[in-house]
Amino acid sequence: MTARVEEVLGAMARFPTVEPADFVRRGLVVIAPHPDDESLGCGGLIAACRDIGLPVTIIIVSDGAGSHPRSRLFAAPRLAQLRRREAVEAAARLGVPASAVHFLELPDRFVPAHGAEAERAAGRIAALAVGADVVTVTWRHDPHADHQASFALAREAVRRLPGARLWEYPVWGLTLPPETRLDAAPVAGVRVPIAPFLDAKRAAIAAHASQTTDLIADDPEGFRLTSPVLALFDVPLETFVGPVS
Repeated sequence: MTARVEEVLGAMARFPTVEPADFVRRGLVVIAPHPDDESLGCGGLIAACRDIGLPVTIIIVSDGAGSHPRSRLFAAPRLAQLRRREAVEAAARLGVPASAVHFLELPDRFVPAHGAEAERAAGRIAALAVGADVVTVTWRHDPHADHQASFALAREAVRRLPGARLWEYPVWGLTLPPETRLDAAPVAGVRVPIAPFLDAKRAAIAAHASQTTDLIADDPEGFRLTSPVLALFDVPLETFVGPVS
């Protein structure tokens, strides 16, 4: 079965709304391929869960060192350290302590989906997610290899966690051309209202200054989140596809 992106996103827009407290009952785990994906796709849900006292764990899969490959001021090791600090600060702005932010430090742009390294990563995710009932990861159709690999790792991890459900949040899939064909349309999902937490989400996104500003000025071709892309996430509902069977 195939479907055009415009059809898939249209189906997402019709998902029923579910309040955060009805979506997450025991605990939330957010898996982000790169530092900033957690704030973009789940920042509102994270803040909402912390507001009602639910535990939140954030797992950053890659080291984030690939966003500005030509920078000399921020060569890969220094950039990885910077993005780690940004992720911790973003989490704090959402109410998540540094002790609940974990870094797998897999190579940016080369996150493995299979093999021994992937098996170890899935095992670590499973260990960190014990007790949570909702695990989220980027949508399997996001057009980025790290996002797709992170989905594979999360799916394997959740298979080891009885009682946990896996949900997908779209990031780069929202930017696909409307006529792009996908191998399947989502069959279910929810939208979670996060309007009271939009300011916290904006603050968390802004904490990722290396990705949202010209902080790294010596790589003009380096990655930067544009205003039109940021606008896709500045909305009062966050979308989750699933649960994954």
